[in-house]
Amino acid sequence: MVSQRPLFVLRALTFSMLSLAASTSMAGGLDLPTITASHQGTANANGAEANDPSVLYYNPAGLANLKGGLRFSQGVSALLLSGKVEADRNETRHGNTDATGPSNGGSPVGDDFATNGKPGSFWPAILGAGGAFVSMPVNDMLTAGVGIFAPGGGNLNFKSDWAGAYHIDSIAIELININPSIGIRFDDKHNLGFGVSVIGGHIRQKTQIDVEGVKPYLLKSAVDNGAVEVAGLDLLGPTLGTACNLTLINALANPLCSLGFNTAGNILVDPTSTGSARVEMYGYGFGFNAGYLFNINENTRFGLAYRSESKIKFRGDLEWDLDNIKFNPLLEGSPLAEATFGYSTLKGFLENTLRPDTTAKGNLIIPARTSANIFHKLNEKLDIMADFTFIESSAVDKIRVSFLDVDKNGRTIKQGQAGIDTKWRDSFKFSVGSNYHFDDKLMFRTGFQYDKTPVPSAEFRHPGAPDSDRYMFALGANYKLKKNITLDAAYSVTFLEDSESNYTDRCRTTNRDNADGSYNASGEPCTGNGGTFRGSFSDTMIHVLSAQINQKF
Repeated sequence: MVSQRPLFVLRALTFSMLSLAASTSMAGGLDLPTITASHQGTANANGAEANDPSVLYYNPAGLANLKGGLRFSQGVSALLLSGKVEADRNETRHGNTDATGPSNGGSPVGDDFATNGKPGSFWPAILGAGGAFVSMPVNDMLTAGVGIFAPGGGNLNFKSDWAGAYHIDSIAIELININPSIGIRFDDKHNLGFGVSVIGGHIRQKTQIDVEGVKPYLLKSAVDNGAVEVAGLDLLGPTLGTACNLTLINALANPLCSLGFNTAGNILVDPTSTGSARVEMYGYGFGFNAGYLFNINENTRFGLAYRSESKIKFRGDLEWDLDNIKFNPLLEGSPLAEATFGYSTLKGFLENTLRPDTTAKGNLIIPARTSANIFHKLNEKLDIMADFTFIESSAVDKIRVSFLDVDKNGRTIKQGQAGIDTKWRDSFKFSVGSNYHFDDKLMFRTGFQYDKTPVPSAEFRHPGAPDSDRYMFALGANYKLKKNITLDAAYSVTFLEDSESNYTDRCRTTNRDNADGSYNASGEPCTGNGGTFRGSFSDTMIHVLSAQINQKF
């Protein structure tokens, strides 16, 4: 029997690792409402309680307080999410109705988004998360442990025709952390703990292409890069005016010159065209955690803990769906299109001159955090506890994904970067909780947590990260099933404050605008739809049901 226990633990850990690869969730920041049921029941206030191996996430020094041989804890959670979003249909985008277009640096004209559909519930109905933790005393001084858990993540899924689809269609961030740790007990009062983290991640994002809004700038980019040919001649130059002044023949023969980019776009491109871009990446990163636990007496403990910033480096693919982006029906597939653009279809033209599939690279930062927590056994029936955690979320100033250059037909196609400007500020969370010992077998838990959002204002609340201040209310229970087996269960509900969004993407299709929003034909290369999303998020709630089994061997 004894020889089979390590094998049982290994199998359980493997199962947990696979289950964690499933979706996790977020409100907009990366934090989950729960790591395990035993902590969720107190709203994450019991970092100094040190009651099971999952304490290594909150304070690895607590491992040294766990006695009695091998311990194993495994938990699963179901997250039920709901929320409403309303978008202003009079969104402004970077489509330009000025006949002179961007050829002379003209200002963009506000226009309605082409998509006015409702987003429905932007949360998936239910998501799963989980974790497994093991601890083993090495000797009277050292206790080793390892945890496998989701340190955060996210999943938003709007409809592809909702009013903000040009900013975000869907996004999923899935993370898994393998965190071996050790607790050192110096004497009856002082513990230290250390751990390292190996974090794996997966990101998948989809965004619709605002064909109507971006076509003038795509055409301009094609001309500036010499991708459009008339009678075998490249139309080169930094602006349309330069290109059109090369020869009178070119000016007469090329509709881009005589009509302007906007009018030309309306003539050349099928108005029913739709498309999307999909980025999928995998990556890994490292970090560490450390903690100190001061056992003031047998009833009171005080802890300090630090979990470092982790930078996860991602790499994957950018894939364009251009099948439904077409020239005007009279031009699509015609010899005239072949002669003028070098390709008979608009899809062929775009994927070979402006929008080829390529490699995507980016970093995701999990901010550092510092925690102080206290646990006090008030009497035989009641324990009280509290936690304060400071989060250095200002490290997430912006999120960028870079797309590698592609060489095709003797040209280097640059697609620059895509991403959002977050300008997050440092934030914090504060929680209080209690345990009530009903009898020798049953204990009840409760707690409250306030979580300050890192989002500074509506101007930096992207619809793909609609975070706001959170209020978490939690209930839990622990039941001693056998001498060596206990069960934890917890329920919590997190309310997010109603919030507004007025986010502007400064990437105007191929170049980033100036800080004042004016068009910059030679701005930083980028990939995006541009425009402003105006909307509101309300009635957002996260219900979490969790269960956990704890065993001693």
